[in-house]
Amino acid sequence: MEHNITRLLKYSHNILLLQGPVGPFFLDFAQWLRHQGKTVFKLNFNGGDEYFYPNTETGTFAYRDTPEHFLPFLTRFCETHRIDSLICFGDTRFYHRQAKQLAKQNNLSFWAFEEGYFRPHYITLEQNGVNAYSEIPREAEFFRQQNHSAPIPEPKATAGGFLPMAKCALVYYAHAFFKRKSYPDTQHHRPLSPGYYSKHWLISLFRRLFYFLPEYRFTQQIAKGKKGRFFTVALQVHNDSQVKVHSSYPDIDTFLKQVLQSFAAYAVQNGDTRLIIKQHPMDRGFNDYRYLIEQLYAQHPQLRGRIDYVRDVSMPVLLRHTAGMVTLNSTSGISALWHNLPVITLGNAVYNIPELTHQGSLDDFWHNPQQPDAELFKSYHRYHILTTQINGNFYNRTAFQAA
Repeated sequence: MEHNITRLLKYSHNILLLQGPVGPFFLDFAQWLRHQGKTVFKLNFNGGDEYFYPNTETGTFAYRDTPEHFLPFLTRFCETHRIDSLICFGDTRFYHRQAKQLAKQNNLSFWAFEEGYFRPHYITLEQNGVNAYSEIPREAEFFRQQNHSAPIPEPKATAGGFLPMAKCALVYYAHAFFKRKSYPDTQHHRPLSPGYYSKHWLISLFRRLFYFLPEYRFTQQIAKGKKGRFFTVALQVHNDSQVKVHSSYPDIDTFLKQVLQSFAAYAVQNGDTRLIIKQHPMDRGFNDYRYLIEQLYAQHPQLRGRIDYVRDVSMPVLLRHTAGMVTLNSTSGISALWHNLPVITLGNAVYNIPELTHQGSLDDFWHNPQQPDAELFKSYHRYHILTTQINGNFYNRTAFQAA
């Protein structure tokens, strides 16, 4: 097995960076690549890109034209500068989809970074696509046949969490907003207003403080086994590409409604099993799904009190006590597999592999959740650590020092 960063260095010479994560990661990465003898170019699409990767940096260009003209521009750019590899963060954004199309048509390498499949100490790098676009086979035998003798290095702890990301994001969106006249036709996958994020993060902080004590007590009850048998539903951020692109659901509401209705049909007939719905912490200030639970109670009043909606209850505590997990395609599902728990994915998940995840229906999952094959998961974990995962975090400067 050869790590993707090794393959990238081996076969890439003239590299074009597109949009990276908010923060200085791509600038650090470019400097690291140059130390390896590579020629690096960069395209900026808004003031946020420009702040963290200044246009004065060698090989940096600002794209200020319309989205419709981007593909012809990129084609000429790659020909002029003899680009052989394109690298981006996230492969579902408009400009990155265009770059992937160009790479495929012209036999160029296309690489995508993504949040780590095995968080919190890793980030992901894959060729030709990440998440559901990953080209790694979804077959148990593929992972069983890999080399099992290579040692897995212990990951170094990396600073991360909400605050470093939020700080980078606020700076990024502020500069994108105030320099919007310099990039009048830019297309971004999220709103570029710093006020929008400030408002929702203040709501998030309020909810964090307001529910702190109740959720602390709830966590203690879970840890002491006082909540009985329960299943966990791991929600995702409402505008995540994992929801918008890699699932058949238009939004989290539709997904959660289906889960609640299915659980209700099961729970009405079966004892006192509970359901705990865990909101994604990054979505705390943007959405509140309690109204869906109240709608369910209106239809099934006998279920009142058997569904809990939590925001900041520790996921590791839930995983130590839950009977199984329901998710679209969250990496929380990988954490559940790590704990040898049954998992069903209702979206297109990179880890939805026979013998790892439940392959039956959601209604069947409540009655007979399929246990993952522990040895297969070890092979799956080993393969990714040795090929797709880089020890580090996007919001500090350790990732490529570690690599």
